[in-house]
Amino acid sequence: MPNKFVRNLSAEEIIRLEQLWQTSDNFRLRNRSQAILLSFQKVSMDEIAKICQVGRDAVSRWIKKWETTGEAGLKDEPKSGRRPRLSEAEEKTAVELASQMPNSPGRQLAEIARQTGKPVSGGMLKRMLKKTSLETSQKSKSQAIRSARV
Repeated sequence: MPNKFVRNLSAEEIIRLEQLWQTSDNFRLRNRSQAILLSFQKVSMDEIAKICQVGRDAVSRWIKKWETTGEAGLKDEPKSGRRPRLSEAEEKTAVELASQMPNSPGRQLAEIARQTGKPVSGGMLKRMLKKTSLETSQKSKSQAIRSARV
């Protein structure tokens, strides 16, 4: 099968791709950055596909997007889906309220609903806390789950 390789990378692009590959929080971006670096080193698309655990067509798309749009082509495009129930400001308020009453999940949910005017489930609050890294103990997780069942 014919191979497609990244044509040319500047020293800056190589450094940036290595940074993305080694430090990005987004797994797909790390995977794609590694694929571009491997392609530049003339590793076959089949080998890259095996290393990245994707299909050959995906590797081909990544290379093509890199060639046409650069780093932006490696990032995920916005996906459609359900809009968030809470705005960013309301979510911030909910997280602040939850951190003020860490041992009272029922009161957390009631106060959030009162202040935002929108009901919030225990699971939703748990996801918000996890996203902001405030959920630190197994105890708070189990309390959030118990309060969600009530």
